Amino acid sequence: MIFNGNDIKKLIQEENIIENCNQEYIGSASCDISMSSQILKMKKTFKPIDLSNPEKIEPLYETIDVKDGYKFKSNECIFAILNEKIKLPQNMVAHIRPRTSLSRLGIIINLQHINAGYEGILNIAMYNLSPNTYILKEGMRIGQVVFEELTDGMTENLLYSNEKTPVYQNEDGKSGSKIYADFIGKVYRHFKGNYYFIESVSTDSETGEDIIVYRPLYERKDSMLWTRPAKMFFEEIDEKRSDNVTGQKHRFELVEDLTKDYANYKKEKGGKG
Repeated sequence: MIFNGNDIKKLIQEENIIENCNQEYIGSASCDISMSSQILKMKKTFKPIDLSNPEKIEPLYETIDVKDGYKFKSNECIFAILNEKIKLPQNMVAHIRPRTSLSRLGIIINLQHINAGYEGILNIAMYNLSPNTYILKEGMRIGQVVFEELTDGMTENLLYSNEKTPVYQNEDGKSGSKIYADFIGKVYRHFKGNYYFIESVSTDSETGEDIIVYRPLYERKDSMLWTRPAKMFFEEIDEKRSDNVTGQKHRFELVEDLTKDYANYKKEKGGKG
């Protein structure tokens, strides 16, 4: 069931499903969303990008202030940080869809699904497919969010906030892609030869930095659970360094054909990870 405008108003009042919502933006079955004073823009690189390497992905984005307007050029893609914060209960999902008025100008936004239990400020990809340059301004309505009720039987373990890796939960809109989180639950080999299993990605409370949580797949006396900054976990290393017994190009590299249940890992001399 899709919620009508009156239901949306009630849910905003009772459950605060949209913070910073302009009541005038509520229509018959949706609520418009708008641009904040900032956007993310992707920097151009001339080298192939390893999508499992946050060291390569995180520097791709820069935050730009658009309080005085932004010239949105033909064939350009930007990420508009929303004014509104979405907060969904366990019985509801939401969908962000384009505005017809912008679509007819050749400005398209990505269709965004929002899972039950999500909370945060999204950034929405915008594409200018027209031959023209447009001026975008703070507060401009760029899309609409539709709310939909889930069927009975939803359990808390399925909520986005309770997933093993809710990497976008409580985001502030300034985060780029965290596609490397797809590798959680996989086995990685350290350049010194030992094997490790990625348990999760956490966030440093002081710096906001992504932290990899992983465990060795061999017995250690000091600790069986470790953390390392994501950008360091996936960073490139010198293939010729003396302790690089595997000759690999990164500190840790994915091993596709192994699982955490594999018991017979070879332990290299001095391999501590």
